[in-house]
Amino acid sequence: MSRTRSPRGARIAAVAYVLAMAAGGLVAGAAHAPSYAEPLLLGLAQPGLNVLYVFVLMPLTVLLGDVGGGVGDAGGRALACGLGAVVNVLLVRAIVCAVRAVAADLPACRKRRTPAR
Repeated sequence: MSRTRSPRGARIAAVAYVLAMAAGGLVAGAAHAPSYAEPLLLGLAQPGLNVLYVFVLMPLTVLLGDVGGGVGDAGGRALACGLGAVVNVLLVRAIVCAVRAVAADLPACRKRRTPAR
């Protein structure tokens, strides 16, 4: 199976997105007051946050129990937004790879289905 190459611009955009989300989460968490940026940040990281909660945090809570403590408001928000953004980038990459694989196999499938004349 060949390794897919991603353009340099896509990697730069992905890193910039993750860093911007983490920095925004840090700023929104350090504000100690409700801000308009908070729902926007959580909305942009939403699909990744859902995956993290369901497949990572919920099983850890079941296994370890509620340990309380945790990182502070600013650190927790930055961590949540940053990790949610990382999962979003991985989800987009998986979708792009799947579409490329289907597109590569589509001509072979059409050739097999075409009746011989």
